[in-house]
Amino acid sequence: PVHPVTEGDTLTLHCLYQHTTPPNLRADFYKDESLIQSQTTEMIISNVSKSHEGFYYCKHTERGESPKSWISVTGETRNYKHY
Repeated sequence: PVHPVTEGDTLTLHCLYQHTTPPNLRADFYKDESLIQSQTTEMIISNVSKSHEGFYYCKHTERGESPKSWISVTGETRNYKHY
């Protein structure tokens, strides 16, 4: 994502391939070079925390590996009054 994910939010990652039929091939999802989910079209992370921060990518045996995307996580936003 372009913007950080807020702690407690739900994050959905998709792995899409151009010029592919069907458009949603099953792929393996990785975080920081470790396999975290196999043979799926999307990965859902509920209740995001700082431990989810890292580089994510997906890999398909025939289509190859996607570019790595950095997921950053910020604390819950708080409203402060300045006097």
